[in-house]
Amino acid sequence: MIITKPKISAILKVTARFMLVTVLLFLMQGCSGTENFEDPAQSQTPAVQSTAVQAIIPTPSEDAAAIGITAENYPRIDGSTSTLPLVQGIYKRMFLQSDNKEDRWPGLPEKASKTVKSYELLINGDVDLILVPDPSKEVGELAKSVGTELEYIPIGAEALVFITHENNPANNIDASQVQQIYSDMSITNWSELGGKSGRIVPICRNADSGSQAQMNNLVLGDKRINPAVEENYMERDMNGMLQMVEDYKYFAGEGEENAYTLGYTLYYYIQISQSVMGEAMDIKALAFDGVNPTPETILSKEYPLAINYYAVVRKDLPADHPARKIADWLQTTSGQWEVAVSGLGSLKTLYEPPQ
Repeated sequence: MIITKPKISAILKVTARFMLVTVLLFLMQGCSGTENFEDPAQSQTPAVQSTAVQAIIPTPSEDAAAIGITAENYPRIDGSTSTLPLVQGIYKRMFLQSDNKEDRWPGLPEKASKTVKSYELLINGDVDLILVPDPSKEVGELAKSVGTELEYIPIGAEALVFITHENNPANNIDASQVQQIYSDMSITNWSELGGKSGRIVPICRNADSGSQAQMNNLVLGDKRINPAVEENYMERDMNGMLQMVEDYKYFAGEGEENAYTLGYTLYYYIQISQSVMGEAMDIKALAFDGVNPTPETILSKEYPLAINYYAVVRKDLPADHPARKIADWLQTTSGQWEVAVSGLGSLKTLYEPPQ
């Protein structure tokens, strides 16, 4: 993408904010290094976590004892970037803090393998349980090709949302318009979506991301992202998508005051990111087919692009396997509270923490 005469001070501001958010997201994940949690090549699978030598064996909590979870049988859990806080939250609910000030949670998962990669790990038997949104068609085909059946246990509410800068007057979009913007590239001006006359700058995600899987499943169908969009405006990082939508105005060329980006992500990931930052971002989610995405419309499925988060296991997993026990626990009031605390949408209305 060509950047015309950017303002130096604005670029420094954006760079500083990006560095701050990156550090905060690392803290949210419990990371101690500088690894990229969106890079599958660097992902640490739970198989490594379970076999690593630990100086301290974690002590099961009352929650763990109630469902038969021990340090020895704790399942290998992985998932998408957006569910890493939940994966970590489950671990902290199942085990007590240690007395070691340098390692309060020995064995705490530090990375997510991302949506598609975690599905592959589950299919290959390298993990026992994954927490993810709906799979892409490619994942379904992979499972079928190797003769693996997957079982989906709904644990949370989620939705695909289309986002733009909050100053953009456009407020609604539909499937046909999305296809014309991202695939056909026949809609290029915000005036065609009820906004001011200005260039639409479409940003897409990488093919192996959960957001892209939902974009294909729910909106594009048989159509695909135009190569011109992929070449110029692809974001490989969920947070990068939010940052680009918010800060493109600093890089727009002269005379492009009404040029705004259009991106897509998962509704609750926005809430998690803003919670970590401690402030609202200058972005907004567009209504889809006239329905605004809210916790209520997503839970009721009134919002057309509402989906679920699932605890996914291989169908041949024994009924008494610890992974199934964790999945079942996530559907209880106690487990649903943990889903909500992690920043995701719960499947039931929770008025107070479980006793």
